[in-house]
Amino acid sequence: MAEFIASVAALTLLGTTFYVLGHAVRMREKEMRRVALKAVVLEFKPRPHRPGNSGRQ
Repeated sequence: MAEFIASVAALTLLGTTFYVLGHAVRMREKEMRRVALKAVVLEFKPRPHRPGNSGRQ
């Protein structure tokens, strides 16, 4: 009986560990996508218009 309880406890601990690791990986991927999107948005901001350059050729 003790072996059965120990094996159930071990399987529960193993399953919980994989669940937590999977959740952490999903959250990290979600954060990386958000950072990449923010970098793209910041990279393509229009430049501010500087007056006085229109007379140059």
